[in-house]
Amino acid sequence: MAWQIYELTNSPLQIGMLGLARAVPQIFILLFGGLLADAMNRRKLMMVTQGSLFFVSATLAVLTLGGNVRPMTLYAMTVFLALFSSLESPSRQAIVTNLVPVEDLSRALAISSTQRQIATIAGPSVAGVVLAVAGPAVCYAVDAVSWIIMLASLALIRTQLPERGGWRTITFDSLRAGFRFVWGHAVIFPFLMMDLGANLFGTVRSLFPIYARDILGVGPKGLGILYAASATGALLGAIGFTLRGSVRNAGHWILAGVTTYGLCLLFFAHSHIFWLSILLLVGSGIGDTISAILRSTINQLSTPDDLRGRMASINSVFTNSGPQLGQFQLGALASLIGTELAAASGAFVILLIVGVLVARFPHVRDYRINQANP
Repeated sequence: MAWQIYELTNSPLQIGMLGLARAVPQIFILLFGGLLADAMNRRKLMMVTQGSLFFVSATLAVLTLGGNVRPMTLYAMTVFLALFSSLESPSRQAIVTNLVPVEDLSRALAISSTQRQIATIAGPSVAGVVLAVAGPAVCYAVDAVSWIIMLASLALIRTQLPERGGWRTITFDSLRAGFRFVWGHAVIFPFLMMDLGANLFGTVRSLFPIYARDILGVGPKGLGILYAASATGALLGAIGFTLRGSVRNAGHWILAGVTTYGLCLLFFAHSHIFWLSILLLVGSGIGDTISAILRSTINQLSTPDDLRGRMASINSVFTNSGPQLGQFQLGALASLIGTELAAASGAFVILLIVGVLVARFPHVRDYRINQANP
């Protein structure tokens, strides 16, 4: 969608507006999705949202094939994507703890991340070729088919999941209980703020169409490789974490991972060499994924099951909406001061946030994973 709107408008700001169109509804809908995840059967809820996402992708394919896509069309479809994915995301995160024993949770999250990164690598790589050869309509059609595969996968789950309390438990008091837990946790909240900063200022993926076409001169095929490079790094990080197993000094590893992420983005911002840009994006993916897996493990182990959906939704407000708001922020900033300077300024902010946590929050820096209470 970012490539398509850039082709239609030649505007970095329009790319940013695409992120804003997703972030604004997502912020509010995610909280309701968290309430649903703690009130409903999580598998059934995910099946409903996956079916809805199929219709969004299929609609994009049909409209693009008919030549009827305009910027406002992409904005509208982005809002629907935000609606249904936000209702699904908390259940997707919380359901993992219902399917595996507590002692296997870290590795389960790493394996889950590995599976996602394989798809993330294959998707953009193939999409870059398809964009160049057949156009975006085929990309949307393949995406529509992928939601059907997701529905079939959910149907294969045989674990009996709790039906929970139903609609009567969806109240403002329940939502406030989730906020009180997250805000009051000595480690979850600082890491959440760090994650928000990293996502808000480090979403350079939104600038990839500009780098691919105007800075590196590699076109849509190169765009697919840029997307795949960070995903490749994330895959390597997830595989390495899976092989290593448990990590006790989680605070040190998380901060080291985010530092690696920020430094790689800083050098990527000014790189005009395609292969060097690829290597830096791989490094950023490794650092980001190691940090993300450990943060997710801490969140899951430290949260009671009846609060996990709400915790996941509050966390997702920052981790999912942050990149969308970051896409808008970087797109607007790039239109004012240039793409490279905008990307570099975001990397500087990430490194500054890490420095503050290291200097002023020693209990976060020295946090050990065995402190979490299942």
